[in-house]
Amino acid sequence: MCGICFICDFENCAQELDGQKELLSHSLLCNRGPDAHSRELVSINEKISALFEGCVLWLQGPEPTPQPLLDPLGNVLLWNGDILAGHQVSGDKSDTQYVSERLASGEQESILSFLEDIKGPWALVYFHRPSLRLYFGRDVFGRHSLLWQLPSPQHPRLMVTSVWQQCDELQEVPAYGLFIVDFSMITVDEGFRMNLVLWSHIKEESLSSLHKAVEVVKDVRLGSHFMQPLNMTLPSPAIIEQLKSLPPTLEQGNLETFSALLGNNIGNFLKVLTQAVQRRVDKCPPCCQNCTASPSHCHHPRIAVLFSGGLDSAVLALLLDACLPQEESIDLLNVAFSQKVCVNVKVGSKHKAKKQVDNVAPPSVSFEVPDRISGRECWQQLQQLRPHRNWNFVEIDVTEKELSLERERTIRHLVAPLASVLDDSIGCALWFAGRGQGSAKGLPYVSPSRVLLCGQGADEQLGGYSRHRGRFTTGGWLALLEEIEMEVARIHTRNLGRDNRILAHHGRAPRFPYLDEEVVSTLNEMPVWIKTNMLLGRGTGEKLLLRLVAATLGLSQAARLPKRAIQFGSRIAKLENHKEKGSDQCLRLKGDSSAQEVT
Repeated sequence: MCGICFICDFENCAQELDGQKELLSHSLLCNRGPDAHSRELVSINEKISALFEGCVLWLQGPEPTPQPLLDPLGNVLLWNGDILAGHQVSGDKSDTQYVSERLASGEQESILSFLEDIKGPWALVYFHRPSLRLYFGRDVFGRHSLLWQLPSPQHPRLMVTSVWQQCDELQEVPAYGLFIVDFSMITVDEGFRMNLVLWSHIKEESLSSLHKAVEVVKDVRLGSHFMQPLNMTLPSPAIIEQLKSLPPTLEQGNLETFSALLGNNIGNFLKVLTQAVQRRVDKCPPCCQNCTASPSHCHHPRIAVLFSGGLDSAVLALLLDACLPQEESIDLLNVAFSQKVCVNVKVGSKHKAKKQVDNVAPPSVSFEVPDRISGRECWQQLQQLRPHRNWNFVEIDVTEKELSLERERTIRHLVAPLASVLDDSIGCALWFAGRGQGSAKGLPYVSPSRVLLCGQGADEQLGGYSRHRGRFTTGGWLALLEEIEMEVARIHTRNLGRDNRILAHHGRAPRFPYLDEEVVSTLNEMPVWIKTNMLLGRGTGEKLLLRLVAATLGLSQAARLPKRAIQFGSRIAKLENHKEKGSDQCLRLKGDSSAQEVT
């Protein structure tokens, strides 16, 4: 994980930045990449210069590769990505060096061909000196953060960056494809223009909000040829009858009945998901955050799981066990927000006339929220299933005061440019969980892990949201399939950039095995009734395929848990204004102190 930043000022030297804003934004960038930092002022032409800045989190290669990376031809690369498959990167070089070498030809066709073959999350900024072209963009799912500020008469500056201090002019770079700025065609006096080469799945009718300065390149596409199209087959009447006859629960005695209908799909899904976890383990240095100077002596946890004890995270934790050496510990990061608990006080009859408020003791604080309870139960089951592993269940308790302080100081800048109540709740919960600061086995503990495994992407593909069941109830299998089709098609527009900004702030790399390209392709190939079956009740039918994987692995408790969003499971939603809707604009993210009051 890296913090990358490109600033090109069309009127002033790129070094002449707002000092206060630069200081905070520089700190936000550096938190993403604590292992190496550098910046270079590069002359684009006789009138335009640009500042390239990179902060590196070491994940691949024998040692950290400083960025920006300048090659002998004067090309400049800022790379924030993980080549997990699609290209073979030798172990004696980092993927940053590999990308720089492969892009050096500068031929647009070869650049597109190289990038479309990468399996793994990425965001990059690349300046090719001989052609005076700047390339930037995000991977097909938009798994890494990239923001931009396009030039305007008021702000004649182009900025592309992983993260920045909250600023109204900044927006997320849409994960539509690769953007290209030709500086040989740009003058200071004329309007700013750039081109966009689309990913093959992007429909042009979805580009209505694209900035007027962007022109879509016709007849050229970034092919995501490793992605299989979604299987739109509907179940036949005979299959529907079989689906209706399935047992109502996933008890051990019923698994054979489910397996008979789903066939090899359970094993195939388990195989590709395990491979996805293994790839994310393999691309991790042999040491934790604290042992960069002496990696060979490290015996601390390198990899953690964002862990609610629910279905998605429980499966990832157990698969991670299969991918790591037996002697390594695994951190399970579980977040809970404080809840006030009122305790009734027994009083004598002479006090009966007093007001009820007198019969209640001052509220105490509890962190026994749903995710803490399910997390602890699942942790205990993991210990039974894999007793050789040292599982660190990290209890991350967040008070109302600490939440308010960290939101104002840091979190609101990371959530930006998003600004809804839902963004606030999820962003804050992820930030504290990703920080990994709490207690384990009754003692203070801070996770030293470099990589976080996260469950994002499972619900969209496997029909895990309540709206999927709602669509099925009103429109049957076709409506459900259409909803999943829409969810999968718009993954790149969801909030992965926000989650990346939030989690990477702690110098850890968030990785999403459910969004591995081969996992997505495998699920896309399966008919919808294999993945989800809304004829079955809540806690069984949604994400049926993943539940069967969990049950097969012995995760009986997680296999039966209904979907519970992090803002409700961690109880952060209860700390805020109960009258708010998730889609409302959140004044707390704007730094409005009056919005800090809790009702």
